[in-house]
Amino acid sequence: FHLFYQPKYSFEKQGIDGSEVLVRWFDARKNAYRSPDLFLPVFEENGFIVKLDHFVFYKACENAALRVQNGLEQYPLSVNVSRFTAIQPDFLSYYTRVKKKFGVKDGFITLEFTESFAYENYEYLSNMITALHAAGFYCSLDDFGTGYSSLGMLKNSPADVVKIDRTFVKGILTSTFDATFIRFIVELCHDVGIRVCLEGVETAEEYALLRSMQPDYIQG
Repeated sequence: FHLFYQPKYSFEKQGIDGSEVLVRWFDARKNAYRSPDLFLPVFEENGFIVKLDHFVFYKACENAALRVQNGLEQYPLSVNVSRFTAIQPDFLSYYTRVKKKFGVKDGFITLEFTESFAYENYEYLSNMITALHAAGFYCSLDDFGTGYSSLGMLKNSPADVVKIDRTFVKGILTSTFDATFIRFIVELCHDVGIRVCLEGVETAEEYALLRSMQPDYIQG
């Protein structure tokens, strides 16, 4: 399993301001990487996803510490957390312990939880985010707008960042609804102090239109 870092671009800073840590499985038998869409559902079913989440977080913190030791430039990190990992009894203690082991500073890592998990476990996640804030983590609501009670979850949400799902960006140049939805969510989140990230930005035309909407970050 190898870690890859997808940059986050900040409109305010006009440059890279972090990255999302992604995991890929290199299959030596095929001499190629397997898509997460192929192996993550299997790992969620057999429980291995918890070990994989722990591995990714540990390596991300270890790599960050090595960059500090080597005097290299640092960028904040976002790390995904599966619903299965988030409900483990040792979830908070493990992530806090690893963060402390490698001397990762407060506010450097954002943990990303899916919108579907937040919808099904809102009270639990809300309390957990409060505890994660106290431990020095930021928290993000991932895949936002994919069919759940999105606006209801924004009310009094403790999340620091909302990541609008890439399906809306795909249609932003041709769909009035997608463009209007993104603009509305950006304005609403900013009004209540939540930052916004757009996923799946791939073209100059998409970049130009999103820049006029003033989200905080884009990925692609």
